[in-house]
Amino acid sequence: MAAKTKSPTRSSGSSVLAREDDGTIQLTLTIPNSQVQIKKEEALKALSEKIDLPGFRKGKVPKDIAEKRIDKQDLYNEMLSRLLPDVYADAVEANKLRPILAPRFEIVSIDEENDWTVRAITCELPEVEVGDYKKYVAGTKIWTPQDAKKNPSTSGHAPTAGQEDSREVREQKILESIIANSKATISKALIEEEINHKLSRLVDQTQKLGLSVEQYLSSTGKTIESLKLELAEQAQEAITLELALNQIANEEGISVTDEDVTKTIGAADKDQQQVTDQQRAMISGVLKRRKALDRLMSLA
Repeated sequence: MAAKTKSPTRSSGSSVLAREDDGTIQLTLTIPNSQVQIKKEEALKALSEKIDLPGFRKGKVPKDIAEKRIDKQDLYNEMLSRLLPDVYADAVEANKLRPILAPRFEIVSIDEENDWTVRAITCELPEVEVGDYKKYVAGTKIWTPQDAKKNPSTSGHAPTAGQEDSREVREQKILESIIANSKATISKALIEEEINHKLSRLVDQTQKLGLSVEQYLSSTGKTIESLKLELAEQAQEAITLELALNQIANEEGISVTDEDVTKTIGAADKDQQQVTDQQRAMISGVLKRRKALDRLMSLA
């Protein structure tokens, strides 16, 4: 259900919050015209300083002349870049949200004589149910003919007494079991974000091979639509797995220390001073999930 809240600071705007069934969040932001006009003046000043016009020193072109020279779309883009960060931050605070994605903004209405309306799309961290993970992970010890199909390295024979699967195969079985037994409703915004990351990596990889994405698709018999469906399924599984391992780590009381992170960075021969807090947090998350998987390996 949509809820309207008054943003208490800076923008004096308002926001309407709507949640979709998959957890996608839509924040419809209304920006009062008074604020729009303030940011218009700031945007005109900033853009005017870049105009080089005969008869005037650079940065000294009169506002009325400069405004005629500035493309309307460039002006609006500059205004939005100055308006949206504060307006969005106020709406997040007012609605007590904890978004995990940078918002995607959609213009609803922009008219210089009226309030502006912009929609921000994001999501919060999805919840995940991991079930009785100790039981189903322990069940991965049992070899079945289907395992040979999933894991070619075991094809043709079952492990004999005293023989175990390789660590790689055991890990793969555990990961597949976690994905199959975990439940998470994942926002389409988060899925789209992951698809875009995967497509970006694909573009980089094909370019290194001297191919275009179109050539890659042609060689694999895929269309862009079928590729996106494939990537969406991969994204769903990858996000579910990450959420599940984090949840299992929490339930097992697994933590990662600053020393763990520092040692990992040092092992990679990275300059400690060049590693940002965000990168350290990412490394900490990877280590936490690795520890969770190691704990599960002891059960299987």
